[in-house]
Amino acid sequence: MKFTTPYIVLTGVLFLFAGYALQGQTMIDLTKEEVRAKVKEKHREFRRDNSVVNQQFNYLKYVNGMKTRTWILYFTEEDICRSTKLVCDYGEYDKVMDELNKAYEKVAESRWAYLVDRDTIQVTLLRQEWYFTVREARKN
Repeated sequence: MKFTTPYIVLTGVLFLFAGYALQGQTMIDLTKEEVRAKVKEKHREFRRDNSVVNQQFNYLKYVNGMKTRTWILYFTEEDICRSTKLVCDYGEYDKVMDELNKAYEKVAESRWAYLVDRDTIQVTLLRQEWYFTVREARKN
C-alpha cells in the first residue's frame, strides 16, 4: 500500500483529535461546578448520591442507574478536583478493562497513564475481594 501525503496528514489529524478527546475526559483540575456540569452533560448514566455524607472529605459522589458503578471525585479546599475513584462490581470488569485499554496507554500491570498539559495522570486498577476500584490522580 502506498501512503500519499493526504493520507499521512489525515492520519496525523485523526490522532491529534483522538488525543485531544482523551484529554477532555479527565475531571482532574476542574472546579466542583465544572464537574457537576460535565457529569450532567457527558455522563448521563450517573446520578448524584447524597445518601452518605462524610464531612471529613470534600467530594462528590455519583452512582450509575444499575448501581454497579460508584464514582467519587475528591477536591482540594479550593474545590478543585485532585483525584477520582471508580468503585465497580465485578460484572463491570471486562467493560472497564476495555475502556481503560482503549482510552489510555498501559504502562504496567493494572496501570495506565495519559498526559494533561505537561502532567502525567496515572490510572490504577486495584482488585478487591468483592469489588474493584479505578483510581485516577496526578503522578507524583
